[in-house]
Amino acid sequence: MVKNIIRVSIVFILAYIGLVQFQMWSTSKKRKASEDSENVSQNKPLQKVYSFSFSKYDTGGKKELEIEGDSANILTKDIFFTNVLAKAFAEDSPITITADSGVFDKSSSNVHLEKNVIATTKTGTRLLTEELNIYPNEKTVETTVHAKVKRENIHVEGIGATGDSQLKKVNFKKNVTVVVQNIDSETKAPTIITCDGPLEIDYERNIAHFSQNVVAKDERGRLFADFMDVFYSQQTKKIYKIISTGNVIITNKDGHTTYSDNAIYLAEEGKIILGGDVEAVGAKKESGIKSDASVFNLLNLESTSSKAKKKPDHSQEIG
Repeated sequence: MVKNIIRVSIVFILAYIGLVQFQMWSTSKKRKASEDSENVSQNKPLQKVYSFSFSKYDTGGKKELEIEGDSANILTKDIFFTNVLAKAFAEDSPITITADSGVFDKSSSNVHLEKNVIATTKTGTRLLTEELNIYPNEKTVETTVHAKVKRENIHVEGIGATGDSQLKKVNFKKNVTVVVQNIDSETKAPTIITCDGPLEIDYERNIAHFSQNVVAKDERGRLFADFMDVFYSQQTKKIYKIISTGNVIITNKDGHTTYSDNAIYLAEEGKIILGGDVEAVGAKKESGIKSDASVFNLLNLESTSSKAKKKPDHSQEIG
């Protein structure tokens, strides 16, 4: 009898222990499932939105930046988005920028855009590149890769560029090419200017400053210099003056060449004024040109030098 009571007691004790363990296991599983569900809820639906709009204002209450995009992750330090439409404001007139993708740094308010980036000003100036940084606090934009700026009949391209938020002033770092379409020319041949860089353009004053190995060419000839300031008329859409300094060489299509320290080209008068140490090289003998004076007449040149010297024959190979 006693043995039976002991056996029954042991069975009840084991059954109770098993029930307690099952309840503990079941409670733990439910808690883990609940935590997993909560994590999924927090990591996906709460962080990702499918339409994003943001505006930044300066201390005076003026709008500095406006961004719209798709698929933005808004709870991270950097906000990533696609199909970007951004507006960088300066003087209450925004530059509108579109791109395939972008990143907004919430700590600095800077924006990095990539792929098919096009920035357009109210005046119609356009900057095209594959990468662009927007700095709202400095009211500037910058790219380190190949870029193009198009405005009316002037196209500029080079590696690396910076500009203000209105693209009124743009600087290219290197490998620069500028093409000015001569819309009134009979041949429609453009004027092309290249340089190693940098190039500084002031669109408000219509002046461009070229540096290092500058070459300007059109259907009439070529102009070489270390530095060149090009002046553009907004009314006529033409270059009306070029000031060249440093190792200036001018050649025309007939093979006449001059060398000088500096030169001023006046387009409306069709005149070039040479300065400093001036040298001239005539055409070949069969052309009938024998004197230095004839060379200057053909090039329509004036010299501020006291005399023009003739260059040795080997220099005729230039141009």
